[in-house]
Amino acid sequence: MSEFHIRVIRVGKIDKHPNADSLSITHVADYPVIIRTGEVQEGGLAVYIPVDAVVPKDDPHWAFLDGHTRIRAKRLRGIFSMGLLSPIVPDGAAEGDDVREALGITKYEPPEPFQMGEDNEKDPGFLPVYTDIEGLRAHPDLLRVGEEVVLTEKIHGANGRAVFHEGRLWIGSHTSIKRMDPSNLWWKAALAYDLEAKLREVPGTAIYWEVYGQVQDLKYGVDVKGRVKIALFDALNVATRTYLDHDDFAALAARLGLPTVPILFRGPWDPSLKSHAEGVTVIGNGANVREGFVVRPIKERFAESLGGRLILKMPGEGYLTRKGG
Repeated sequence: MSEFHIRVIRVGKIDKHPNADSLSITHVADYPVIIRTGEVQEGGLAVYIPVDAVVPKDDPHWAFLDGHTRIRAKRLRGIFSMGLLSPIVPDGAAEGDDVREALGITKYEPPEPFQMGEDNEKDPGFLPVYTDIEGLRAHPDLLRVGEEVVLTEKIHGANGRAVFHEGRLWIGSHTSIKRMDPSNLWWKAALAYDLEAKLREVPGTAIYWEVYGQVQDLKYGVDVKGRVKIALFDALNVATRTYLDHDDFAALAARLGLPTVPILFRGPWDPSLKSHAEGVTVIGNGANVREGFVVRPIKERFAESLGGRLILKMPGEGYLTRKGG
């Protein structure tokens, strides 16, 4: 499931902004949202518009954004805010309704780096797109206090996937299967790490990895033009469509001799661990701000409210408010 919804919500407690009389603060789940004082009322209905929503450019309701139609996290008078809370509730909409279509709001999708289009091939159907990870702020109570979890650094690059199946290596970006081409970002990385020979030893096991370096605005200390690196973060049995438990994944990566995303913490879950979203990156020895973390139980488990596996992400305030993001 996707965490991108434009929901009608019941407004919770509203507090005064400490640095501005014209602003107030409320929370939607665990998302802090700064609002204009008096624009919405405690207990009333409003529409929550999350970070990376794109509102219609020509709709006068959003004229106050001055053409900046992509919603971003920001600090307003020194206080962090994620998203907008709008009093514009479509006629007939009730609490919990998704009003994306009614308001014409879409999700921002960053373009794939490097080649697109003609470098794609037909999807064989057995190499699934990676789990659409929802936000920890949206589901603050799904993890049980004390259960063993692992927090891994989230890397800002390009999602990749690979499997050796039916006698050949298949390589994909997050959304597309890629034809063999050494100039293609994902094949370039696959060739550099000899994925065909390595995955031939574990046919039917898909790996998921981030290509990073000379890819996005965060370079992780990779300063040679065109150079990329990879870090594995998950693996899946394509026959059963089940993800490996963390320790089994770590053992697989070690067996293949492939690097993995750094572990920030392993141990009993506690909400105070959210602080690990901030700071500098482990990869590249602090070369740039940390994107955040991904958290999951050591043993895979199902979460009914997610409609799938329990795995959540927590982007950092520093990352979300960085220049050039």
